[in-house]
Amino acid sequence: MAYTGKDFSLALEKIQDTALRIYNRANKANVPNDLIVKELLDMDLDSIVGREMDVELEKLMIQYASELRAMQSFADISENVIESLIRTDLIVYQNKIKDKIDVMRKLMIESVIGDLSVSDFEDVVGSFGLTPAQAEALVDDSLRKFSRNVTREMANNAPEDNLYIWEGPIDDRTSDECLRLIALGPMTIAEFESAEPGAFNSGTHFGCRHEPQRFTRKAQFKGEQANRQLDAN
Repeated sequence: MAYTGKDFSLALEKIQDTALRIYNRANKANVPNDLIVKELLDMDLDSIVGREMDVELEKLMIQYASELRAMQSFADISENVIESLIRTDLIVYQNKIKDKIDVMRKLMIESVIGDLSVSDFEDVVGSFGLTPAQAEALVDDSLRKFSRNVTREMANNAPEDNLYIWEGPIDDRTSDECLRLIALGPMTIAEFESAEPGAFNSGTHFGCRHEPQRFTRKAQFKGEQANRQLDAN
């Protein structure tokens, strides 16, 4: 089963759940605030949630490997490039997790000092850090960018006259920029860059669901459908 942005979002929420349990326990302890604050400062929150999050990151890295296996291979690509792309994204995820842990620790201490109830603390926690929707979008967007960058690296090692199409869904969420690229049909990399600079690697916007695909006789060209959607917009 594929690991998705939704899975990572749910995992990230576990950090918040852990903070709520810790705060609830501390709130019922009936001890002075200064002792609770000291306990929270001394608590190795990274280790408490770190092992669980390491498992989630491992699942996510397996998904990167699955994305790579599912891609159409049409030219050589360096293993160092692939490793660099994956490692760069892994650092981003690790930093997001650390940021979430640091925010939870800070909010717990501030909430103890402010004598917030558990329910009030839950409201405060829910308003900080990545929202579930943002966490989900981060992973899904990163996986697509990884796929685009792998395609770009293969294209760099392929003949310059190779043709590519902009592949992805056509629906009411499809941006006009993506519709125009789909409608343009088969293009070289140079033509892609002229039509929509940077799209080949990064997409046309954050959350873009489309990516370049090498054009072959088996490729499905959706130009007419894209033009109809543009006319309807």
